[in-house]
Amino acid sequence: MPDVVRALGISAGLLLLVVVLIVIISIVAVNRGAAEMAPEQHHAAEVPVAAKEGAAAAPAKAVKPAAPAVEEVSVIQILLFGTGLFVLTVIALVALSLIQHMG
Repeated sequence: MPDVVRALGISAGLLLLVVVLIVIISIVAVNRGAAEMAPEQHHAAEVPVAAKEGAAAAPAKAVKPAAPAVEEVSVIQILLFGTGLFVLTVIALVALSLIQHMG
């Protein structure tokens, strides 16, 4: 019975580290996405104020050049990347297990 409890403790410790790492990576990814979206937010159009008689008209605003096109990542690419990382991790763990059992 103590061996089972020890094995469960080790598994729980590893799982806790993985969950904490996932949470940290998620926070970083969300903050990066929010930072990238900030310049692209469109504010309400300003209503021009009618010029008074005899006053000079306000100069026109300079037009900002369009931002360069950014390549977007599709959901399928994300799923394939995640699946590939999962498969590589499982293969690495199986190899580690075989090395430990052979030694």
